[in-house]
Amino acid sequence: MPKEILMPELAESVVEGEILKWLVAEGDYLKKDQPFVEVMTDKVTVELPSPYEGVLVKKLAREGEVVKVHAPIALLAEPGEGVEPPVQAREERSIVEPGLPAKEEKEDLSLFKPDPTQVAVKNPFLSTPPTPEAPKGPGGRVLAVPAARKLARELGIPIEAVPGSGPLGRVRVEDVRAYAAKQGASRPAPPPQEAPKEAPSLPPGFPPPPRYTPPKGYEGLEERVPLRGIRRTIAHGLWQSHLYTVRTLNVDEADLTELVALRERLKPEAERQGVRLTYLPFIAKAVVRALKKFPMLNASLDEERQEIVYKRYYHLGLAVATERGLIVPVLRDADRKSILELAQEITELSAKAREGRLSPEEVTGSTFTITNIGSVGATLSFPIINLPEAAILGVHSIRKRPWVMPDGSIQARDIMYLSLSFDHRLVDGAEAARFTREVIRLLENPEVLLLEM
Repeated sequence: MPKEILMPELAESVVEGEILKWLVAEGDYLKKDQPFVEVMTDKVTVELPSPYEGVLVKKLAREGEVVKVHAPIALLAEPGEGVEPPVQAREERSIVEPGLPAKEEKEDLSLFKPDPTQVAVKNPFLSTPPTPEAPKGPGGRVLAVPAARKLARELGIPIEAVPGSGPLGRVRVEDVRAYAAKQGASRPAPPPQEAPKEAPSLPPGFPPPPRYTPPKGYEGLEERVPLRGIRRTIAHGLWQSHLYTVRTLNVDEADLTELVALRERLKPEAERQGVRLTYLPFIAKAVVRALKKFPMLNASLDEERQEIVYKRYYHLGLAVATERGLIVPVLRDADRKSILELAQEITELSAKAREGRLSPEEVTGSTFTITNIGSVGATLSFPIINLPEAAILGVHSIRKRPWVMPDGSIQARDIMYLSLSFDHRLVDGAEAARFTREVIRLLENPEVLLLEM
């Protein structure tokens, strides 16, 4: 019997994946762990390895389709098994294609024949008289339309117990509804659940999103593509950040002349060790040191339970611009790594992000994010908080500017702006300012950063 290959749960918060490209054809023989399909989630693009060995007898999703986690995407059979895949294998797959109506799947009823050996069985979950076992289709599954199967799951009714009125006993939606109405009084009530603590919600009468209409006469000069993958993730993340944080900005400036000189001195030695030394490892080290001094910046707000979560670990998100959009790989346990170790890992994560090779673990769990908008020449920005974090630090281009020195003289110095976006529900303005000043103090005295591994 063919085995179903399911869409895996690639990360804790990932609920679906888009089939980007099939790497094999139907009829191809797959070895276990051989990549067979490329999938894009809202976090990463990965090649899925086959969990079994055998022949790919059927693809259950087309390229461009979005499939829910744990739904079947392919059928694999033993060589020479010659079993046609059951049509019901596609029933529970949820396809998200904006603007396209759902397609009703049809089954070949000639495959099903009544089994004269069927006997009455008793459903242990219901206090009702015995009912005949529902007719089975290929693979041993009850013959039912997809909508009926879905409704039965939602109502908590075993589909096997529902008498079908369709051809050859197929269970229809109206059969499930009639059965639920008849048995509703005898079904046990679900256990009471503790009501969640009060959490912020949208205000009453919140206006719907605006509708887009093209200018009159220009309808044929537009191209429409579905909002999917990374771009959809960015859009939804920014929308959530806008709605569920009270975003405030603190801006300060740092004199990085000493850091520029130190980096120039260390670059040759770093290159001899095969490491590309940028300014970002120094900034990451300074941020971690400041987070330990100001733990509220390394916290999150649990909206449902209305609790502040202080994190005693330091995973830095690093915003990386790619052709597909902004990706945020995570530099885990940044407080335990040296400047050169941070530099090496930053280079590797950035390369993986641009090539689409990040694993789910490498894009989840950040506690604070740094976005280096200065790498594209920006002078100043207002970064969007990466939920559920409390803050994000924007670092910008280093430029020569006139600077008043302590003795009153004016010199050309290497100056950079820092912009800290923070959730004002968690962080007070004074605390945000002191955090930024601590980062600046460490960057203006970079030798201090080298004293800690």
